[in-house]
Amino acid sequence: MPCLVGLGAEMRRCDRASGESAVRCNRRGLSMIVRKVVVLVLILAVGFLATGCGFVSDGPFGWAMTNHRTPVAKGRASSGFREGQACLYSFFGAVTIGDAGIEAAMRDGGLKDVFTIDSYSQSFFGAYTRQCTVIVGS
Repeated sequence: MPCLVGLGAEMRRCDRASGESAVRCNRRGLSMIVRKVVVLVLILAVGFLATGCGFVSDGPFGWAMTNHRTPVAKGRASSGFREGQACLYSFFGAVTIGDAGIEAAMRDGGLKDVFTIDSYSQSFFGAYTRQCTVIVGS
């Protein structure tokens, strides 16, 4: 009983006349497919990492992990005792959701006057990224 091994140009025919059993022929064909899938996944992973997909765009960032708070601006208020935060989230650089705007952060904290505006960034290998606008005010 003949069977086929490989994909594309590497496809060849196996049969009992070559001395190879059908089970062995299928195992070798499966291992070739698994190797190709692994190579494809590695190429895609390197491509994502090389292009910076999923990484925080402003401020310093680490390749493996980022976790920092950076000052952005100072408002007119002389001090602040409440904090509002608005965030956006990204998954693998492919899907981004949320609202990290100043107005959303002010609504979150119930703020009328701004003391400081900061940016908070967090990323893990570019797979998960969180970027927040943090406002302190009254």
